[in-house]
Amino acid sequence: MSTPLGDIPASSIPAARAWLLAGLQAQIPESSGALVCLDVPGPYEPDEIVCVGEVQQTYSPESVVGSGGAGWLREDYTVTVTVDVYRGGDDPAGTFLRARQLADLVVAVVRSDPSLGGAVDRARPSTASHTAGWDDEHKGRHVVIDLGIDCLKTL
Repeated sequence: MSTPLGDIPASSIPAARAWLLAGLQAQIPESSGALVCLDVPGPYEPDEIVCVGEVQQTYSPESVVGSGGAGWLREDYTVTVTVDVYRGGDDPAGTFLRARQLADLVVAVVRSDPSLGGAVDRARPSTASHTAGWDDEHKGRHVVIDLGIDCLKTL
C-alpha cells in the first residue's frame, strides 16, 4: 500500500528560508539602515544588504523501504545568504570589517537554533566566499560575502 499523496511531507525549504529571514530581520532592524530581504533586493538598495537567497538541493532515499514511510527521504540543501556592503571612499579594511560583522551575525543566528525553528533536523554554516574590491564606478569599496547554510531534513 502506498502513502496517500496528501500525507507526503512537503519540502522544508520555504519554512527554513522564512525562519532565516525573520531571525535576521530581528537582529538587523530596518532602522539600522540595512536591508534584509529574500532573493535579490528591489529598487531600494542601501549600503548594507543581507539576502536570504538561492537554494541548492539534493534528495536521497534513506532506506530501501518501498512504502515511502517515516524517514524514507532525506532532503539536503544549502541556502545561500549574501551579505553585500558598500562604502564610498577608499577604506577596504573598514568595509571588509562591516561585511564580516554582518556575516558573523548570520552565523550566530543559525547557531542560536540549528533546527531553524523546527523547520529542519539540522542546519549549520558550511561555507563562506568573500569578494572585495572597488565598485564598478571606482567611487568606493564593495565587499560581498556568500554564506552557505547546510540544511538536512528527513521527510
